[in-house]
Amino acid sequence: MDERQRWNTRYAARGHLAATSPNPFLRDHLELLPRGRALELAMGDGHNAIYLARHGFSVSGIDISDVAVSHALQLAQRTGVQLEAQGRDLTAIALPAATYDVVVCFYYLQRDLFPQIIGALKPGGMVVYETYTQEQAQLGHPTNAAYLLQPNELLWAFKALRVRVYREVVISGPKAVASLIGERVV
Repeated sequence: MDERQRWNTRYAARGHLAATSPNPFLRDHLELLPRGRALELAMGDGHNAIYLARHGFSVSGIDISDVAVSHALQLAQRTGVQLEAQGRDLTAIALPAATYDVVVCFYYLQRDLFPQIIGALKPGGMVVYETYTQEQAQLGHPTNAAYLLQPNELLWAFKALRVRVYREVVISGPKAVASLIGERVV
């Protein structure tokens, strides 16, 4: 089974979820973000994308799962917001340069995408990124080191940006995460 089929099966089995809260790190730092065009990578059911749209962003989202994209579009319609969503494989994509004011990504780790994320930001644009750290292996899934950040790895990966917020913490779940907001300076 390829990745698209695997994720389609997973989202189909979950069914269409009712609207849930956005990622708390995004919610808690929304005021830092410049309004304009936003992109959510690996958006899943689109809860973060819809949250951004409800707060005045023009939002696009990408996910490998066509089922997740369909769920996100249905949720956007029910919520009364506009969302452009595509079912695409992020491992085979080129993000457009200097296009977005905000790029968000939660719980998806594709290290070779980091430079593209930076390049996709307009000057003054910001990235909001949160995913698991190595410490997660002691707490539960995921445990595969390929999907876990090393200490300070996000700082290193986004060193070309001005870091506005950074943390490595264990949050409720429990989840061991690194969270970053970085700004592309002019």
